Amino acid sequence: TGPDGRVTREDVLRAAGRSEGAQEPAAEDGDEERVPVRGVRRLIAQKMVRSWTEIPHVTTFHTADATHVEALRREIAAAAGTKVSALAVVVRALADVCARHPKLNSSYDTDAGEMVIKRRVHVGIATDTERGLMVPVVRDVGTKGIAEVAEDIAEVVETARAGRATPDQLTGSTITVTNVGTFGSSFGTPIINYPEAAILALGRVEPRTVLREGKVEASPGVTLSLSFDHRIIDGADADRAMSDLRMLLEDPARLSSLPR
Repeated sequence: TGPDGRVTREDVLRAAGRSEGAQEPAAEDGDEERVPVRGVRRLIAQKMVRSWTEIPHVTTFHTADATHVEALRREIAAAAGTKVSALAVVVRALADVCARHPKLNSSYDTDAGEMVIKRRVHVGIATDTERGLMVPVVRDVGTKGIAEVAEDIAEVVETARAGRATPDQLTGSTITVTNVGTFGSSFGTPIINYPEAAILALGRVEPRTVLREGKVEASPGVTLSLSFDHRIIDGADADRAMSDLRMLLEDPARLSSLPR
């Protein structure tokens, strides 16, 4: 608001959410404490509100047998000498599914009234940090093997948690994955990372009862929750994509065909 568009002290304070001379509210001794919401936390709040109010969310749930996922990740980890989680396997499998179901890897341009389909799959990894939720990006997942995806996930998550992530590392995702199983959740209803069209929540891998040849057995299972933009993805489209992902994860031949 300064001369020739210069940024003044008042501009900075206003952007930070307070005016000149404002004091931090003191903690109250009674029944309440008011904590100012500023910085990254405020930006997160604004983005969540925009996503929820602009994008019509729908969530679908599919439970997959994770027996072969667990076996494959252990095999790759032993060969590569690095940690490989179920998340890395699912993220790599998701890139293949996006190639067959491109609406998952898209966004909606409201002004133009157009669906924007992305040809490259850049997966955002929802990450809990001391500064709040951040979404560092693993780029070109469809061109990488599972071991490399695992290393990339570990690197971007560590960078975000250490507060070293650059703006470039936190932007440009085309679809996001959140691992709610890290905190013990079996499934979730994630909010889409605006302006993407979909977000996948990976629940905890845990023993589930399954029926095999008339016998009840315990097997590793995982619930996958997909929230999607209903303006461009119909329920049938979402369920077909999720069924494809589930069958890929459950089929040892298809799963082993993914680059390692």
